[in-house]
Amino acid sequence: MITTLTIILCLLVIGGLFFYLHARRSVQEIAEYSRELAHGEQRDAGHASFNSILQDLRVADQRLKSLDSRADAEKFSLQTILASMAEGVVIVDVAGVIQADNKAFQGMFSLKENPVGRRVWEVLRQPEIKSLIEHSLRERKQSSGELVYEDLLDTGGRRKFFRVSVSTLGNGVIHGAVAVFHDISRIVQLEELRKEFVANVSHELRTPLSIFHGYLETLLSQPDISGDEAKRIFQVMKRHSDRLNSLVEDLLTLSRLESGHIQLNPSKLAARLLFEQLREDWSSKFLAKNCALKFDLPDEALTVTADKFRMEQVFYNLLDNALKYSDANGEVKVGAMLNEGQNALEFYVRDNGMGIPSDKVDQIFQRFFRVDKARSRDLGGTGLGLAIVKHIVQIHGGRVWAESALGKGTTVWFSLPR
Repeated sequence: MITTLTIILCLLVIGGLFFYLHARRSVQEIAEYSRELAHGEQRDAGHASFNSILQDLRVADQRLKSLDSRADAEKFSLQTILASMAEGVVIVDVAGVIQADNKAFQGMFSLKENPVGRRVWEVLRQPEIKSLIEHSLRERKQSSGELVYEDLLDTGGRRKFFRVSVSTLGNGVIHGAVAVFHDISRIVQLEELRKEFVANVSHELRTPLSIFHGYLETLLSQPDISGDEAKRIFQVMKRHSDRLNSLVEDLLTLSRLESGHIQLNPSKLAARLLFEQLREDWSSKFLAKNCALKFDLPDEALTVTADKFRMEQVFYNLLDNALKYSDANGEVKVGAMLNEGQNALEFYVRDNGMGIPSDKVDQIFQRFFRVDKARSRDLGGTGLGLAIVKHIVQIHGGRVWAESALGKGTTVWFSLPR
């Protein structure tokens, strides 16, 4: 009996040891397989026992890979969408910390470092954006507003304006918010230009209309007015009628130029023949003011392809300005030269008049801009001549600029591609 009991115990010990070794090997197999899964490696399961566990691990691994693949695809889609947007976009958590943004946002505010990980209001230093985001998160709804960014001026030295829309992220539980920035600086600028344009036109119209009104009242109230006085009145009215007509014509011309409704009729123009025509047309006007008109042209034959009528408009406005602002016994020079590097013909009109302050030179091509408004209106003109010059040159594919200094005269240049 003792022998039998001993044999049974031995068998139990051997069976337990075999089971222990088998189980240990299977556990080691599972551990090894799990380690390989964790490192992205793949191999077949070994033992038949625990295969169901290994199969479950394999299924779990496939699901994790599928989720990772989907997450990568969604992340790529999000990055692609953000990168393609012209609007600036930032995604923040409930604390306002930036989790993602796009290049447009960084470009709008000239950010030199990636702002991810910082609060958006610390990056922009704008309390308004903090209020918008906190209001949206608190009320669980979209909010919007406008920012005037003082720290970042555009190339013209003007403030930048942004329209901001903030929406919450998450259903039920709010996880954060997304803020979209629209740069509306151009819209604000155009609105300001529109208001300024209306104000300027109204001012320009008011003067001749008030003169017409006053003199018509005089003629109606004094039917027996003398012939000489009536003639003087009609002369004044005629002068202001011409001024009003010039204003309307210039406004129509500028409107057609800006809207692109001008049809060019280009032809090959010889600079020498063009200058000869200018001399013939303008000599008497310069002689009447005792002002010299000179032309400077290289020996070689210079030609350019352009609309002859529009070129005459350009030179008419430039010479008219030069003559107005030149004193008696002054001199105006018209010239042309070849710019071989840019394959362009450069023209200039130079006077030795009062000149323009250096900080205002770039503004003279704006509509109705006048350095000395009082003197400019006394001398006549609509204030649109140089704006017309700029647009005519630009639709020819050229550019226009000016050089000037107070007391040293002004030179207006424009270039046309050959």
